[in-house]
Amino acid sequence: MQEEWRPIKSYEGCYEVSNLGRVRSVTRKIERTDPKNISKTRLFTYKGKLIPFWINEKGYLRLTLNKDGNKSNHLVHRLVANSFLDNIENKNQVNHKNGIKSDNRVDNLEWVTNLENRLHSYYKLGNKIHKPKNVII
Repeated sequence: MQEEWRPIKSYEGCYEVSNLGRVRSVTRKIERTDPKNISKTRLFTYKGKLIPFWINEKGYLRLTLNKDGNKSNHLVHRLVANSFLDNIENKNQVNHKNGIKSDNRVDNLEWVTNLENRLHSYYKLGNKIHKPKNVII
């Protein structure tokens, strides 16, 4: 699969996410106060790079994005889904089809409801912790 990059919503011009589940910053020029002479400003070039992630307590990949000095943490699979998958039914969760939480390729992700997510976990993956209650199939 060819890697395709798209801007991250609300971070356009700063960050991009790929269909393979990678996130990078975009090379950009930013005007900042010159640290050697605070009465002047200089144009600084920030070279784009891959953004490092960590694994949270539930096994999902997370990373921190920074815009205008405000840092916020994001789940990588949600960034991929928001940029590459249509959510016409307005479902609120993203499911990993193969059950591997670190596999954030777009073809492994789908928008689901909470119930659909739990049913997939229980019936397809055999995760007994997420047994749906009072569901007739």
